[in-house]
Amino acid sequence: MKRVSLILVLLIGGVFLVNAVFLGTRVYQAVKLAGESQAFEVRFDEAGGRILVVGDDIGVGTGAGDPGLSIAGLIARDFPAVEIVNRSRNGAGVSEVLEQLRSVEEGAFDLILVHAGSIDILRLRSPDEIKEPLSRLFHLALARAGRVIVVGTGDIGLAPAFFPPLSWMYTERARAARELFILLARQTGVEYVDLFRKRDDDPVRKDPGRFFAPDRLHPGSEAYSLWYGELMRQSSLADILQHR
Repeated sequence: MKRVSLILVLLIGGVFLVNAVFLGTRVYQAVKLAGESQAFEVRFDEAGGRILVVGDDIGVGTGAGDPGLSIAGLIARDFPAVEIVNRSRNGAGVSEVLEQLRSVEEGAFDLILVHAGSIDILRLRSPDEIKEPLSRLFHLALARAGRVIVVGTGDIGLAPAFFPPLSWMYTERARAARELFILLARQTGVEYVDLFRKRDDDPVRKDPGRFFAPDRLHPGSEAYSLWYGELMRQSSLADILQHR
């Protein structure tokens, strides 16, 4: 019996070791990919409308095959007369996204688009840790522009770079973050785009390899396209910009 137990422990330890090496490789690839990414912007002297984008890797569009396939790039495709100012930075948690917004000189923006939460989930921060800066972020965004759309996170635990039990932890943190975002969105009046899906309704869960970049951690072009469709469906973005 002791010998069987020892063999099981060694097998489990070996599995975790292999997965840890695999994850380390993916993290290295993710850092390299982030270093090669630039936030998509479009500037005009006389724009028909102005959007400010603040956020994390998702706001930058890291993982998209081309910057034009990021969410900001897809907005520019459909609304070519709109200026897009993008202050998103890779690795930005909620507090850093708040600082991005504070760093922007006050100006006339028709809309502020916020991408936040993914990095905090990856850092396993609890909702209590991000509640205050997130509330400040929402209130400041509303003070800078009358219309604010916050794009939530999907189920980060679905990323092929993760394995159980780590993937389960990330799924639970993503679910908890979603509840906080929805609560604060209702309290402040910002629009919230919900990307988290039930297990049987999530296309990413059904085919994760299709929706992630080569690092198996960042979303790929198809994920950005999917999320852009949700942004258009769940928010008033088209109504705000279509006459600009």
